[in-house]
Amino acid sequence: MKSVIAGAELFHELIETNSYCIEKTPFIKTVCKDNISKVMLITRTRRFGKPLTMSTFYDFFH
Repeated sequence: MKSVIAGAELFHELIETNSYCIEKTPFIKTVCKDNISKVMLITRTRRFGKPLTMSTFYDFFH
């Protein structure tokens, strides 16, 4: 049975513990393929998953 972890900041920990996570693949596609600028500023409200998103990018490209 999958668990829900509050405050998780590392994508690989969510995968290793078989936990639920928000699908970020469409966002990664937007950044890599559809974005034509050299720099992208990612802003989100507090506690909205910025560290988890950055961890997802790291694990995706690593």
